[in-house]
Amino acid sequence: MSLWGPAAFAAVCILSLSTTAAGRRAASAPALLMLAGAALSLFYRAVELPFAPMEAMAGAAEAGLAALAFASAAQFRVSRFAGRCPAAFRLTIGGAPLFLLVCSLAAFVLLPQLTLASALLLGAALMINGAAFDRRAVINAPAPAEIKAAVRLESAAIIAFGAPVAVLLAALATSPGAHEPAAGPLLQASLGVLKGFALGGAIGLGVARFGNALRRRTRTAMQRADGKFAIAAGVVSFAVAKLVGGDALIAALSAGLLWGEETGALTSSRLRLRRAVEQGVAPAAYFAFGCLFAPRILQADLLSIVFAVAAVTVMRAGPRLAILQTPSLPRESQAFLAWFGGAPGAASALFLMMLFGNAALVDQDAILTVGALAVAAGVIAARLTSRPLANAFLRQRALAAKRRFYAS
Repeated sequence: MSLWGPAAFAAVCILSLSTTAAGRRAASAPALLMLAGAALSLFYRAVELPFAPMEAMAGAAEAGLAALAFASAAQFRVSRFAGRCPAAFRLTIGGAPLFLLVCSLAAFVLLPQLTLASALLLGAALMINGAAFDRRAVINAPAPAEIKAAVRLESAAIIAFGAPVAVLLAALATSPGAHEPAAGPLLQASLGVLKGFALGGAIGLGVARFGNALRRRTRTAMQRADGKFAIAAGVVSFAVAKLVGGDALIAALSAGLLWGEETGALTSSRLRLRRAVEQGVAPAAYFAFGCLFAPRILQADLLSIVFAVAAVTVMRAGPRLAILQTPSLPRESQAFLAWFGGAPGAASALFLMMLFGNAALVDQDAILTVGALAVAAGVIAARLTSRPLANAFLRQRALAAKRRFYAS
């Protein structure tokens, strides 16, 4: 089945949600959107109405995740990432791989229905997260501006750097065809990733340099057009990669990385781009996730529930807190960063929906069921704890200030 129809439908949903007040309000209520989708799914099943083909849903999810990955990758310059925000760099380079290792090993030990390759894929799906926490709770929290920026940049960087890992692990967990070598799916996926990265990078680089040249001539007009040029680079990369056999998700991501590295666009332009994409993609992702995964969540066993709850609490916050142990970062800031970030959200939901289209995936049912539980638990935990933890951070910060005052 052609994926152009689902991709176009996803683009229309993103555009309508990102440009309306209803879409902006919906983006701040992921738990309610999931519940609405679950209710609609149960109603459809009760009256036996037809569902959309799984290939169509997987194609739309790929388009949505590509948009989210592109906007995330465009938020920073890779060459300046470590110097600009050391805390986000530590969480991305150290915290995310450590979570992947801990989560995968725990899944392999606790869940007998998963092979090691499937457990690694589940860990990667939860690793790429996508800001499950209410952004308003983070913005309004009494934390320093650099700590809030670290939460924002870390979420973007983990999607940008983690998506290729998730794509390759999905190929590793895929059964080869009848006349295909054991490493065939992984080799094919690796070739698609290389094609997508080269194609998307070239388009993103070319568009960024073209925009920089125009900016030198018409600075004011170009500042308004930065987002449009960037979106054009992502859309073209995704479409062309589909035509030449490259990985379309990686192509869009690569376009965002190279555009973000080379462009002279202001930080405000990058933020507006990400905000517009998230306001369109995230509500649609949570609603579709509720529609598709409600029956799986209701049929989960106790071990799966225990793992899902642990994955979004102890296994998530523990590695993040360990990697943040540095004298340059106050303890209250370490605790804030350890919790306000890394919870599986829109990106994880979209990636799991993409796996619906991979019929050869080993342990597909188990991966989707446990992954759905973890995403739902992450969204609910984020929603329930954001305000109490923000208040706790305020108290800890006040106590720390008093201790420093009396110590001096």
